[in-house]
Amino acid sequence: MTRWQTGLVVGFTAAVMTACSGNPMPGDSGYPFNMTGMYDASIEALGTVYAGPAEIATSPGGIIYGKIQLDGPETVVGDMEGTISGDTLTWESHYERAGGCTGVISGVGIIEEGGGSANGDAVVDDDCAGDMFDAVFSMSRQTD
Repeated sequence: MTRWQTGLVVGFTAAVMTACSGNPMPGDSGYPFNMTGMYDASIEALGTVYAGPAEIATSPGGIIYGKIQLDGPETVVGDMEGTISGDTLTWESHYERAGGCTGVISGVGIIEEGGGSANGDAVVDDDCAGDMFDAVFSMSRQTD
């Protein structure tokens, strides 16, 4: 390889690395779809709405974690975990509710640019209900 070819390869590689390093990834400061803070969350399943606060944080790599408490006919409390990829939130919550019942809510939805809200479909697998059923969820960041 000539000096000119070597210089061209090195220059091209440096340009690509510089261009890629300027784009924040999920969890990085400035990523437009990070979800961090207190959110008003709601889940509608079988015609019943459960609503309450969710505290969410996004860590490097787009990993989300937090806690959720939903009030409806019963209070549902659980931890949240999941991922952000592009503008898509994938999450689940292992929860407990009255009577010692436990279950898992799994959701996938689209995040609004700026991370202010997310909406999508979910599936609830409740041990006491003995069945899985479809649901929809929404989360909107609380404002001061």
